[in-house]
Amino acid sequence: MRKPILTTPLLFVLLLMTANASAEPAASWGPKLGSVIPDQLESRDQDGKEQSFNSLVGEKGLALVFLRSLDWCRFCKKQAKELTTRVDDFTQRGFRLVVMSYDPIETLKTFQLKQAPDLTFLSDPESRVIQAFGILNRREKPGSRGYGIPNPGIIIIDTHGVIRAKFAEVSYRDRPQIDAVLAAIDELGL
Repeated sequence: MRKPILTTPLLFVLLLMTANASAEPAASWGPKLGSVIPDQLESRDQDGKEQSFNSLVGEKGLALVFLRSLDWCRFCKKQAKELTTRVDDFTQRGFRLVVMSYDPIETLKTFQLKQAPDLTFLSDPESRVIQAFGILNRREKPGSRGYGIPNPGIIIIDTHGVIRAKFAEVSYRDRPQIDAVLAAIDELGL
């Protein structure tokens, strides 16, 4: 595993290289650092309640986690279970931790009740937000079970909607280390 690469004194992009040569480089994942979010995250949470960036953002920002599926992706389930144990670490830093996938509300609610009671989940069944963020997995073809999934990763957004850091792995099997994400938030000094 390679160490995080410091792209500026305050912004990290975690790059871990694996044998998956068909994946695009992690640095090109998602919107550019310093840009404003390309979508206001208008979607429903696991309870069916309408949410948006303004209703989700914490005192200092938002940690937005994109997962493939909490229905069938074991790597996503494992990551969500880990995230539920780290909610307080984000909250103490003034950040709200939110997970988005293409799963329907019912799937998210079932997972939340059984596995991750402290997380907020957003449903993007049409992959509208996923596409707006430029992270749609293009290897999945229309009509396949995985069509509409994102390439997984984490985006750190400040209260003005500016992307301050982003984390992605080359392989969907690997996920960003939460301690590295928290360290980057600390470095931002928000």
